Amino acid sequence: MGWVVRTLLLCFVVGLVLSFLDINPASILTNSWATIQDIARLAADMFHWALPYILIGAVIVVPLSVIGAVMRWTRTRHRP
Repeated sequence: MGWVVRTLLLCFVVGLVLSFLDINPASILTNSWATIQDIARLAADMFHWALPYILIGAVIVVPLSVIGAVMRWTRTRHRP
């Protein structure tokens, strides 16, 4: 019974996402290549939208991660 509920919930979520991306079942079945191209175009658009935010975040996150890794490395290296 749990498997059925999880499957139905997953179907609902995937259907909701596809609907949000304006992809309908008929276009998936009848025009598969165009659907694949549409999905690739959507992925590229999302990447182009997200890239500036990723780079801005990397200015802070990468140096802090490096500092943290160096601190962990020096702390474990000096233990007798």
